[in-house]
Amino acid sequence: MMSEYESGVGSVRDLADRLGEVGEEQAFGDVLDHVRCKRGLDCSQYKKSFLRRRLAVRIRARSVSTCQEYLAVLRSDPAELETLITTLTINLSYFFRDKAAIERLKDTVLVPLIAQRTKDQQQSLTVWSAGCAAGEEPYSIAMILADLLQTSLAEWRLVIHATDVDATTLARACQGVYRTVNLSPGGGSVPIHLQQAHYVARYFIHDGDTFTIRPEIRRLITFRQHDITTPPPWPRYDLVLCRNVLIYFAHERQEEIVRHLIEHLEPGGYLMLGMAEMLPPALVSQLDAVDGRLRIYRKPVKKVTLKNAREKS
Repeated sequence: MMSEYESGVGSVRDLADRLGEVGEEQAFGDVLDHVRCKRGLDCSQYKKSFLRRRLAVRIRARSVSTCQEYLAVLRSDPAELETLITTLTINLSYFFRDKAAIERLKDTVLVPLIAQRTKDQQQSLTVWSAGCAAGEEPYSIAMILADLLQTSLAEWRLVIHATDVDATTLARACQGVYRTVNLSPGGGSVPIHLQQAHYVARYFIHDGDTFTIRPEIRRLITFRQHDITTPPPWPRYDLVLCRNVLIYFAHERQEEIVRHLIEHLEPGGYLMLGMAEMLPPALVSQLDAVDGRLRIYRKPVKKVTLKNAREKS
């Protein structure tokens, strides 16, 4: 079955291609300027091909054929501006995305962190889910942590910040109400695996096709509207997840963002990227690969040598 993007005369694909032509370039820029002026969203950091595809979706949905015509709609209909911003920033996700990567994160990052903090009697953990979309990722991490900590959960100070640029998507995340389509790849067409079924049974309230996050998990997370290129709510984190976000940015912008993320990692803290994303070459030396294939990295702890200690004294 062909998608809306591929099918029909004047398909989204064809329309997106036309938006790159000389005659449409000025109006295309005017649309992006309008978004920036009205809502402060700077789209210049995104890939132009990505922006054209997303904009073409809205042009076709409003039954117009050019950027200039769509700009008139945008200026006269405030609701369309909100819809466009959601379309530009949408990040489709589902719970426990990339099963192998999540299990590796649990075994090589979360379990050792909890064990070390317990040993040191420092029962605290800080997590930042950057570009959290509708909340599937931070809720997944919260469920894993709750499962690992069990009855000692109340004794821990867990800080889980989940941020996204889109306020509408964040509002959905705060509600914590989902459908079967959010629980597995392929919009629910792929069966959930056994371990995930355990989390669904334990941490969701199931009613028909609706799955609601239980309050004890929901209150572990603080959602906030935030631009990933600006300082996060907390100065340093033990774990930063930025998965399937970088792919929407130009290569030079990706390096700036990852450098920014590293700056906000605790020494010894962990960074996890998406499976389709690569650590920028210029930053490879700043992180140790815990599992390069699954995009899990660790910020080295600077060792204080005798020479350095003498220089400081």
